[in-house]
Amino acid sequence: MFAGLFGHPIGVRMLLGAIVVLPTALMYTAIGLLCGTLMSDKAVGGVCGAMLTTIAFILAGVTVPIQIMGPTFQDIAKALPFYNAAQSAVAAVGGDYGRIWPHVWIVTAYAVGFWLAAVIVFGLRKRNVNR
Repeated sequence: MFAGLFGHPIGVRMLLGAIVVLPTALMYTAIGLLCGTLMSDKAVGGVCGAMLTTIAFILAGVTVPIQIMGPTFQDIAKALPFYNAAQSAVAAVGGDYGRIWPHVWIVTAYAVGFWLAAVIVFGLRKRNVNR
């Protein structure tokens, strides 16, 4: 929606793009909660924040297309949620509605997995602290 301030037309595709990004936002929130549970306050910002940003930047394929990288790297990028999150948003904004859902399901599966891991790890750590 912020793109409208810079002259990009706001329409149904932009709204769908914003909706398609929601599972990605939930996934990053879950990753942050998991990292916050596993690491100290200082380590979360340095390790989790910087490393996650760098990995997502490289593996999303937005600034550097993964097609120019080797096939093994492409397979790894496509198996992780970052590439799929970017592709679902690109498909939504581009109006290619058939390409949205395969990517969204992958991101949603990762989001659910990270949320479950965060809840389980938090519960285990809380139980160990109370002993």
